[in-house]
Amino acid sequence: MKLSEVLNGPSLVVFQLLEQCNLRCSMCYEWGENGSYHQHQAPAILDLQLVLQTIDDCLPSKPRFEFFGGEPLLYPNIWEVIKRIRDGGCELAFSTNGTLLEKYAQQLVNNAPTRLWISLDGTEASNDQQRGRGVFKRALRGLSALSALKKTTGNRYPEIGITYVVTPANVETLECFFLEHIDLDMLSCVRIECQSYITREQSDAYAVLLNENFGIPHTPCASAYVRDPAVFSGMNIDSLTQQMQRVAEACAQRGIVFHSQPNTLVADNIQHYFSANWSLMRDYKNRCAIPYF
Repeated sequence: MKLSEVLNGPSLVVFQLLEQCNLRCSMCYEWGENGSYHQHQAPAILDLQLVLQTIDDCLPSKPRFEFFGGEPLLYPNIWEVIKRIRDGGCELAFSTNGTLLEKYAQQLVNNAPTRLWISLDGTEASNDQQRGRGVFKRALRGLSALSALKKTTGNRYPEIGITYVVTPANVETLECFFLEHIDLDMLSCVRIECQSYITREQSDAYAVLLNENFGIPHTPCASAYVRDPAVFSGMNIDSLTQQMQRVAEACAQRGIVFHSQPNTLVADNIQHYFSANWSLMRDYKNRCAIPYF
């Protein structure tokens, strides 16, 4: 039985294509310092035929598709999967660490996913402190190569976006990165996210809930998110807020789509986020963001 026969159809389909990644970013909940994937004997990978069949089953409802990993561009059959989705008339977006963009620029333009989100976390020093030596330059070379190829061929896709994760290590370089180190004219979108985390108490309570209600004894991915809010206490929230606001203004002036997390860019809202006072936030979400963890 096909999914389309029992459902009206999903509006969004997300594939975790694989767990493998070629970086070890320090804050990553998968492969970082506290990452849960270090416990795996071998990184998992989705079967190609399962992915293609799921796409075919969902195509009648024309959902949006997204990938994540690991690093999606390491998936052996990535181009076949992208082609199936785009030939089916659906949008596709996915994140990448940017290190393989230069190598695959031509294939990306030829296969034309709708949008790529390139993860970069500040100027070269702050980015490479979190993501590894040389990553900044590799990602920028790839970004420039992809942008140049789009101009040469006249192709609109893939649109290019940058995701910046705010951490204590890069909080002071945000504005400098976007306004002095990046050619914003290459971008169609910008996303600034405050580092995701949960408290130890939340993690413990979540583990009990999953065990009692679903018989799931371990929650390693959720545990990898655990941070003591004290690690954020030295951040200058007023400065961060002003930097985010100025980047948002620069994007608006250029017609670049701007997303932030949290959405409301005022100092008390961001302070509540980093001090784990989420119920006091102006745009607090009351649903679990990661139920599969």
